[in-house]
Amino acid sequence: MLQLKVLFALAAAATLAACGGGGGDSPSPPPPPPAATPNSAPPVGTNGTLQASVAAPNYPDARRVSAFNQLNAARAGAGAGMLAQSAALDISASDHANYLSANGYNTTASAHDEKAGLIDFSGADPFARMVDAGYSYSWATEVIGDIGASSPTSDCVGDLLDTVYHAVSMLSRTTDVGFGFGTGTAAGMCTIDMGAPRTDASRQIPPSGAIVAYPYDGATVAHGTFHVSNETPRVSTSLLPNATAGTPIVVGFRNQDFVAGGTAAITQFSIANAAGTTLPGVILAGPHVGGANVNADPGLQYDEGFAVLVPVGPLAAGTYTVTLRATISGGHALALTHWSFTVAAP
Repeated sequence: MLQLKVLFALAAAATLAACGGGGGDSPSPPPPPPAATPNSAPPVGTNGTLQASVAAPNYPDARRVSAFNQLNAARAGAGAGMLAQSAALDISASDHANYLSANGYNTTASAHDEKAGLIDFSGADPFARMVDAGYSYSWATEVIGDIGASSPTSDCVGDLLDTVYHAVSMLSRTTDVGFGFGTGTAAGMCTIDMGAPRTDASRQIPPSGAIVAYPYDGATVAHGTFHVSNETPRVSTSLLPNATAGTPIVVGFRNQDFVAGGTAAITQFSIANAAGTTLPGVILAGPHVGGANVNADPGLQYDEGFAVLVPVGPLAAGTYTVTLRATISGGHALALTHWSFTVAAP
């Protein structure tokens, strides 16, 4: 099993006059993108605004095609909506992958940032790079992972989904995506830039009663271990003191009801093994999500509507059932309350 050595996540939103960086090791809130018509509350139809299909990617290399398909399969299964290939985000992601390949991860306080004057410098931070490449965003995020030069494929994508902050970013409201991969000793590194354009007022919103859930019902994940200490930012050691834990279960409540002004209240979020034994776990949540045994997590402060259940210990091979009982104020009952996924045998 390949293991991610380095993970970094960063997100930003730009709406009206406010913007911010979060979900990662952001040095400071990025500046707003170029002037555009501000967005009010997104208009949402009865069927939500998810992208059910997107055009096939036109990458010349199999690695980016595989990564694109892998991420979209996960998002489609999770109910998050698919992402369209963005030439501009491909440029910003690839430019930063080239910079990291040439200079390593430690030239600045954040691996998402670049130092002017170094080889392949293309922009001080991901948001500047996206805008410089021609992508004006209403919401944007970047994730970076490195599984080492031994991986010639897109395994990086699957392992990034087996996290807390990276998985939330990869399952967020974005509509477009671009990929960059490292070279040389950084050949196992992937940089993924995702965003929703400034002109897109709706972004991706599940319909009333729906949620985003990953691992999704019927999914099989490659392994049941989350390497907590490898993710930046790290989940609080007071909640998860050990270096490893179990596969995080990510839930997004930001559906039509939530966007209309609701808040989510969790009464049960648990995982049980095939024998029916409930496993101990920790629940983390972003803004406007509360309830029983829910821990507000500052690392999720810009990913509103998300909650993550992390089993305290790695999951052995087998099938697991997730139970979710929650309500969204003023909204419909959740359509998905029980689902199962499988951890593959080694």
